[in-house]
Amino acid sequence: MLVALLVFVALAAGYGALYYMNHKTPVPAGCEDLKADCEGCKVTSCEIHPVHDISKGEEKND
Repeated sequence: MLVALLVFVALAAGYGALYYMNHKTPVPAGCEDLKADCEGCKVTSCEIHPVHDISKGEEKND
């Protein structure tokens, strides 16, 4: 039981450290504002999905 707890804590600490370092890393030059020509698919959790460009209360008029 103790070994499993230690493994879990080690994995969680490693994930936290890598997450922090990833957000601390600067964006490479030329990649600051990359947007794919995405028309939208069913995956709304994707950060380039058009639904994220619409402010609350606004709708996209095509």
